[in-house]
Amino acid sequence: MAKKSPWHSIKAGVHHNDTNCNTGNNIEKENIRQGTGGKPLCQECARLNKSR
Repeated sequence: MAKKSPWHSIKAGVHHNDTNCNTGNNIEKENIRQGTGGKPLCQECARLNKSR
């Protein structure tokens, strides 16, 4: 399963929801928060979501 509950970094302006997103996977553990944080979906996740 590639799509999961959204998460975001406290240091970025986007959220993620695809486990294959390199940007989302490279967030340092201390900066990860669950949910969208009111931020738009990252472009990499959007592209991955469309390809499924």
